[in-house]
Amino acid sequence: MDFDIAIIGASTAGLHAAELLALAGKHVALFEQQSEIHPARRTMIVTPTWPQVLGYEPETVILHKISVMSVKTRGAAIDIGLRSPDLIIERAAFIQYLLSRATNAGVEVHFGYRLQKAAPHLSGVELHFDGKADDNVMVTVGAVIGADGAFSDVAKLAGIPRPATVPILQAEIKLPADWDVAVTKVWFDTEETKYFYWLIPESEERAVVGLVADHKEGARFLLSRFLEKQGWQPLAYQGAQVAMHHPSLRPWGRVGGAPVYLVGDAAGQVKVTTVGGSVSGLWGAQAAVQALVQDIPYRKTIRSLKRELDAHWWVRVALNRLGNKGYDALVRSLSPRAARFLSQRTRDEMAGGLWQMVFSTPSLWRLIPYLLRGTKHSPRIVQKQRRELAEAEVL
Repeated sequence: MDFDIAIIGASTAGLHAAELLALAGKHVALFEQQSEIHPARRTMIVTPTWPQVLGYEPETVILHKISVMSVKTRGAAIDIGLRSPDLIIERAAFIQYLLSRATNAGVEVHFGYRLQKAAPHLSGVELHFDGKADDNVMVTVGAVIGADGAFSDVAKLAGIPRPATVPILQAEIKLPADWDVAVTKVWFDTEETKYFYWLIPESEERAVVGLVADHKEGARFLLSRFLEKQGWQPLAYQGAQVAMHHPSLRPWGRVGGAPVYLVGDAAGQVKVTTVGGSVSGLWGAQAAVQALVQDIPYRKTIRSLKRELDAHWWVRVALNRLGNKGYDALVRSLSPRAARFLSQRTRDEMAGGLWQMVFSTPSLWRLIPYLLRGTKHSPRIVQKQRRELAEAEVL
């Protein structure tokens, strides 16, 4: 079999890229190692940039809409009204939706095949797949897109460094009776995680409560303790290892004469402030398509995306130095002007005005002493977490 382009991995970024390439007239094959598309259910929150990037709004995968983001630290709180509502979507349903669009566009989808080898070929690159029941397949393609997640086989075979990952875990719960269904809330407590906890309503009856943890081993313990403190009972769990962007990542390479581009989690196209990659992964897919269709280097077509993700990386570096008192000071420093900025710009469009907001909001300068004191999520805190986890396992 010969194709113009092979896409490895039926992720949202991979399926979106496959559809766009097929619509551009390319002969595209998508290979997925699972025997069928049946991803685990995961509730996600996306900004209103999501349908803008897609070019359409898939109503069937939208569960709910959110108009207020509530932020809570140990000693401060703020509610930020959103000019345009965030959307709550279900990842498995979105993947099925994109799969239908890709196949309708003419993409050949092959299930149950895992990439094992990539070798140079006169026509580009020769890909070898292991299938079920020893049904091995070899194809020759002119280019490869790796959309196979943070532990990408494509990256490994092409010699492209893979991104670091962090665990996310969330529990489905019954929405508390006194909860405003239009409000999503995040809690910061650096003695438990340098990231945050959240509650996201997905309907008038249900919500998900989760966290981004520092270490996979302690995620379940921390979430269980948080749920117990709030008096909430878990009904089911959702989890994943999510890739993290770093400015040094270069999600491209070559095998012989064939370009290899990584997209989505495989490329670390994730905002490390919020650990969200739905929109940025789609942007990465579009950049890879543009590079292949217009014969432009991928490093150029992802330039604006990298600038956005780099800005989030620098913000995360600063946030990791704050500690709980620093987070208190941050929330108290948010002037009406800064709050307006946050309400009018989505989390996917921060780079263009972030530094302008910082320099035009003198109250944020109060954070400088906290930033200079260094990381507050110290080894002492990590040791405390591990001790608590060990004690819980003994009990």
